[in-house]
Amino acid sequence: MVDQSLIDSVKKGKQQAFKELYECCIRYVYSIVGRYVSNKSDHQDVIQEIFARIFMHIDSFDESKGDFKYWLRRLTINVCYQHHNKKKRQIQVEPIEKEAEMLSIRKEKATELSRAEILKCLNKMPSGYKDIFMMVVIDEFTHKEVSETLNISHETSRSQLHRAKKWLRENKSINELTLLAIGA
Repeated sequence: MVDQSLIDSVKKGKQQAFKELYECCIRYVYSIVGRYVSNKSDHQDVIQEIFARIFMHIDSFDESKGDFKYWLRRLTINVCYQHHNKKKRQIQVEPIEKEAEMLSIRKEKATELSRAEILKCLNKMPSGYKDIFMMVVIDEFTHKEVSETLNISHETSRSQLHRAKKWLRENKSINELTLLAIGA
């Protein structure tokens, strides 16, 4: 992938070497970023951060400890995880008044949905997820009641509900309004 002479040139600060290293590595880095960063609009920012770190920390690469490709892969994956964690921390908190207003709007939209639309959506869901989802979200059972009724553990009930909600979010045929109505 990259020979040691190119790395040595980058370590010495030669501008042409930076360009060559970038050209040698961009496809590999891009393929890793594509697997770890789901939002395509963030790809360029993450890639820019990766190459900035490569150039700033190239001195930490030690050929005796392993291949450059392995070092590059580790650095790339670490930056992707840091990006993901940073995005998670940026969740915005809305004032309570605004949350109450949003809840009111959601309830209004939910009442506009027909029972047939909700059932159509739920009928596409795998049966194990569907049963627990309907019991907890629609019929308002507790996880304890679900576990007693279906003879399963509380943890199984919780994880199946989580998986059901995840399935609903990932299912492209279900619109946002339906998701709001059924609590996913």
